[in-house]
Amino acid sequence: MEDTGEGFLNLPAATDGDPTLVWSEVFGDEQPVQIELGIGKGRFILDAAARLPDVNFVGVEWAAKYLRIAHHRAGRRQLANIRFARTDAREFVEFFVPAASVQAYHIYFPDPWPKKRHHKRRLFNEGFLREIERTLETDGQLWLATDFADYFEVMLEVLHTSRVLDEIDAEWLGVRTNYEEKSLALGKPIFRRVLKKSGL
Repeated sequence: MEDTGEGFLNLPAATDGDPTLVWSEVFGDEQPVQIELGIGKGRFILDAAARLPDVNFVGVEWAAKYLRIAHHRAGRRQLANIRFARTDAREFVEFFVPAASVQAYHIYFPDPWPKKRHHKRRLFNEGFLREIERTLETDGQLWLATDFADYFEVMLEVLHTSRVLDEIDAEWLGVRTNYEEKSLALGKPIFRRVLKKSGL
């Protein structure tokens, strides 16, 4: 990744041996870890980090411009329990996240890649879900939201393949993302799911 300053994860190269992160070394404590994939300008994750100081947060975003904005806002708020990574979300989970180490994933309004020829670029598929299952701790949660009905149907089909994730009712807390605010202003429906990993 390009940014390696304070607050950014210095991700090892694939040639450096085992690239798996050790959260206690990243944060300097043993607090639980939650990850948001695709943070945009960081509205949700910054609010969550401020509300939950006893939880550590990792924000993953590919757009460097947005990530710099989120990082600047975190510094301004003096949030010590958040780290950022500019990298591909799928690769981050697969190569850098330890097994059974994540309390919750937040995936809000991932790019739907609406054109059929681009569907292969979508984040959410069975291979990605297997990595989510691998890295969630027992009772860990997966939070999903999209305003794109076709993509939501794909998500549901993929989720149906899981043997360890069960849908649960959960109250949605925290601020809305910028994208959600725009979607609601346009009158678009928001499709949501919260799932919990069983101990099986």
